[in-house]
Amino acid sequence: MKKIFISALLISCIFAYTADAENHYRPYIGADMSFNKAKTRFIRPDYYGAAINLGTTYNPYFGTEIFYHQTASKTKTFGNEKYKTSFRAYGLDAVITLPVYTKLNLNLSIGAGSYLFKEKLTGVHHGSDEGIGYRFGGGGVYHFTNRLAGRFNARYIKFNDISNLKHSAEYTIGARYYFTED
Repeated sequence: MKKIFISALLISCIFAYTADAENHYRPYIGADMSFNKAKTRFIRPDYYGAAINLGTTYNPYFGTEIFYHQTASKTKTFGNEKYKTSFRAYGLDAVITLPVYTKLNLNLSIGAGSYLFKEKLTGVHHGSDEGIGYRFGGGGVYHFTNRLAGRFNARYIKFNDISNLKHSAEYTIGARYYFTED
């Protein structure tokens, strides 16, 4: 996964280097609050978390974004046993932008991330499980000014090589700050 992530980051840098002012190259930083609803073999945990994003748009219709996502621990009780889980993730998304109005854009995204799930079962088991999550999402961006925007997204994540976890639904709302003007 690290090789894929580094390769995608290098491709992003090449796009950034070849972009010019006419292509609307606009780097940004963002922060999101998230809600995730996962499906496992035994329970359906939900998580609240936060994400930091660094991205760029290369032209009005395409961009890329790297992310780091961390959730708070979620505890479920089964009789006398407590099951506590959390996860963190990082990865890369490709973003397709569809302009709707002057200040509103719709986004479609596809990407992959490395997910690390930690779990603790009172007195029995402490462990972690790591794998790849394939991300597919959509949402919108509303530009309040030339440099400040709000974003909302819904995303489906399909996990690979994580023993107990199958997939997750993720909902985010956040803000973006663009370093250059449009």
